Amino acid sequence: MASSTRQALVRAKEALAPSLAKADLKFAEEIFGIGAAIGSSIQLRNILSDPSGEKKAKAGALQAVFGKAVSKEALEFAGTLAGYRWSKGGDLVAAFTQLGVFTVAAIVAKDKQLEDLEAELFAFNQALATDRDLQTAFSSRQASLEAKLELIAALTNNKVSEAASILLRNAVINARNVRLAVMLDGFIKQVSAYASRLVANVTVASELSPSQLERLEASLSKTYGQEINLNVEIDPSILGGVKVQVSGEIIDGSVVARLNQAKMQLA
Repeated sequence: MASSTRQALVRAKEALAPSLAKADLKFAEEIFGIGAAIGSSIQLRNILSDPSGEKKAKAGALQAVFGKAVSKEALEFAGTLAGYRWSKGGDLVAAFTQLGVFTVAAIVAKDKQLEDLEAELFAFNQALATDRDLQTAFSSRQASLEAKLELIAALTNNKVSEAASILLRNAVINARNVRLAVMLDGFIKQVSAYASRLVANVTVASELSPSQLERLEASLSKTYGQEINLNVEIDPSILGGVKVQVSGEIIDGSVVARLNQAKMQLA
């Protein structure tokens, strides 16, 4: 992934954040839908991903194609994405897909259902991996997209959550040049990555009281700008204090760490 695309994705997630507070699954579907439509039109993709293109022209193209089909919020967000610099048109399309998954994960996380969503997606992918007939049906070049969507609907009807249904359906739509299992595996990893950012692994020397846990959770949630779940481990060897790890970042306030730091300063 080129640096311009990486930077654009970071900015896109920052721009999306205000909308996530009130977003629903319909908004997520709109993001997926816009991306799919751009992906199917070379002309539209070229207009929107052209770094030298005027913002007004891009906004006009989006309004003409999606103005009556999506919400104002989704249309404005699409315009924001089109205004960033992408290394190629395909990266813009992929960004809509990735941000669609990200939005679904964020919405489900508010209801604390991320683990259930992961389990649903994983179970379907496992079933797909062991059924040759399903693999053939979804990979067939002769079968239309509509037929594949009908199949996924028949397989999941009243059996999975609405969020899982949206992701499974859009995995089918976006699995143009790759196997469905590969696309779905990517979706699962994105959901899992979102979930991992919401878990703080906390190590303490002795058990914390409910009030201490509540204060720590509130403090970390404020620091990271989102709700944080605590996974607490008791380790007497740290002597005292707290060691926290969130998404690869370690905050080591244990007594052992402070003693070791003091020794280094005296050396």
